[in-house]
Amino acid sequence: MGWNAGVVRSLCAVVAIGASGCNTTQNMTTPDTGPREDAGPIVQPLVATVGGTVDLSCVGTATLPASTTPVTATLHIIEFLSMAAITGNGIDIFTNDVITDTCAAPDCTHYNTDASGDLTLTLSSGNWFAYRLSASGQTAPVISYDLPWITTAGETPMPAYGFSPGTITAVGMLFNRTFQADRFGSMSGRAVDCAQHPLANVRARVFVGDTEVLTGPLADTASPRITGLEGTAPTRNSLTGQSGNFVGANIPPSEDAHVETWAVRTAGGEPELIGCTQTRVLIGGITLAIVSPLRSDYPAGSRCALAAAAAGH
Repeated sequence: MGWNAGVVRSLCAVVAIGASGCNTTQNMTTPDTGPREDAGPIVQPLVATVGGTVDLSCVGTATLPASTTPVTATLHIIEFLSMAAITGNGIDIFTNDVITDTCAAPDCTHYNTDASGDLTLTLSSGNWFAYRLSASGQTAPVISYDLPWITTAGETPMPAYGFSPGTITAVGMLFNRTFQADRFGSMSGRAVDCAQHPLANVRARVFVGDTEVLTGPLADTASPRITGLEGTAPTRNSLTGQSGNFVGANIPPSEDAHVETWAVRTAGGEPELIGCTQTRVLIGGITLAIVSPLRSDYPAGSRCALAAAAAGH
């Protein structure tokens, strides 16, 4: 699964974080307080993919991908909306998918993008990696997790994205939020199934510690906003659209953040926890996250391990 240009255009924005990380009793049909065109309670439809069958067979049993076969390819670093190359910019590549404060071998290597926004990488095929894009005139600070590397030579890796200050302002206007970049961060993500297909009709819940950050009132443009996307517009019911993407704004900075995805899997059923990923939130920065199905190998005591256990996995 790659974040192609069309996908990332609709990934845009920022996500608000907060509430009980493992709370499985929250009423998932409570109306949100963000901008809406309709009225009444949100009715959550069955989880769906576009043009295919949902594969959630690995929920609760999935594990991290593992490979020792090195594959070399060129990673392209571009700006989120303009798609312009981000040139001469520092980027740290974390081969173990864990972003630390410092970049040190063997798990991290620092690079500078060339005049085309490119850098050549050799990573284990199919494994997840993470990156940290340094702040510059071209981009705000960006961190991204759970990005799968290509499996065979000749494939094109997904690009790495940066967000310019102008893009952040434009996205804020689209989502009726003024980004408090001096105090908060933002997030953009995608819900996927076991085959890495995007999932529609999924609710993303973002947490800082064990507290879920909820969407604030429409009139409070400095408050958090969490919503799904349909194309490049927020969905009226806050669930992911066909792209599987969600966004949020004005998220408290945290070293202990995670995102849970909830969906209705059977007709007439209640929303269930189907996915989780752990992440960080930077002041003035953008966090990108792919939320995969629940795994069985989360570190003991981690937020996702606790959430999975509470959900019976």
